[in-house]
Amino acid sequence: MKFLHQSFEAKKKEIIEVDIDVATSVKFMSGSSLKAYRMGKTNTYYGGRFEESPVRFVIPFDGVWNVVVEKGTYSSPIEVNAVCKLLNPNNMVYSSVAVDAPAHVRELSQGEDAE
Repeated sequence: MKFLHQSFEAKKKEIIEVDIDVATSVKFMSGSSLKAYRMGKTNTYYGGRFEESPVRFVIPFDGVWNVVVEKGTYSSPIEVNAVCKLLNPNNMVYSSVAVDAPAHVRELSQGEDAE
């Protein structure tokens, strides 16, 4: 699998913003999960498949966070351009929700939009 990767040392409530030019999977993970991901093993991450840009992720706890932007699959790769940046905390910004997120997660985010 080919992918783009960038690491950030971030504090709780800071925001990682990722601009993508095509629909793809964007994953936010710890260092140990990135190592497992690279080895093709089971890993945990936040995020999923996003069709719109920008993708925003509010950091849940202090640490080193890795952003992985997948470049399609092994059998059908795609060309992806992505720009990542770390933003200061902002109470008005919520995390983006992936299109492949479980239904209960998408419903919860729609409730936040209505407020």
